[in-house]
Amino acid sequence: MTLQRRKQLVKAAREYDALIITDDVYDQLQWPAQASSSSPSVRHAVLPRVVDIDRELEGGAQRPGADGFGNAVSNGSFSKITAPGTRCGWAEGTEKFAYALSQSGSSASGGAPSQMTSTFMSYLLETGELDNHICATLQPSYARRYYSMIAAIERHLVPLGVTLPRSNRAVVGGYFLWFALPEPLLADDIARRAKEEENVIIGQGSIFAVAGDKRMKDLERQVRVCFSWEEEGNLAEGIERLAAVISRVIAHP
Repeated sequence: MTLQRRKQLVKAAREYDALIITDDVYDQLQWPAQASSSSPSVRHAVLPRVVDIDRELEGGAQRPGADGFGNAVSNGSFSKITAPGTRCGWAEGTEKFAYALSQSGSSASGGAPSQMTSTFMSYLLETGELDNHICATLQPSYARRYYSMIAAIERHLVPLGVTLPRSNRAVVGGYFLWFALPEPLLADDIARRAKEEENVIIGQGSIFAVAGDKRMKDLERQVRVCFSWEEEGNLAEGIERLAAVISRVIAHP
């Protein structure tokens, strides 16, 4: 989402007194889009988050007429940047919002927070070890996987009519890649056949749709693939298998 779009979203939330909850769990997992970059990691945010914009735009939650609660909160998780199963995360917002959240039942009861894991995370943050782990291990590792999958998609899927969104981005990240199938192929059909014929599992766009949303049709040809789960050496093979399925469907619709 562009900076201008983020600002418009915050302004809309303020106009309708709504709270934007952003799932920022992949924010620290970013790297240059081009494999030729001199560094496989990104230490600073390219764009401010929605919660940052809400904090600063036009005086933030302290602007005239505001109640100090804010209109955006950022949700984070250590499970994405330390190890799977790390049941510990955080929410970031205004001071007033943070206090209100701390007084809710899930926090105040003492039963929901993971106290022991929190002490581990505190140590990793205070010593700088978490930052080193993200920049020296996670970002370079995921970057290699991303580059491998992108190269395979460009080699095997793009010639079949598959299109990648926003190919001009300078920075990418996360765990997943999205692409669109050529018409008239449908992602539901390709996902079913990929699993049955090639033992390849992909995420068809329909499973990410919101029931009743008029834009649900836009997801019919969209596919999400994951480069963080499988071994790095298997990624290109998975894309090749998917290409074989798409080729057969195109040849025999």
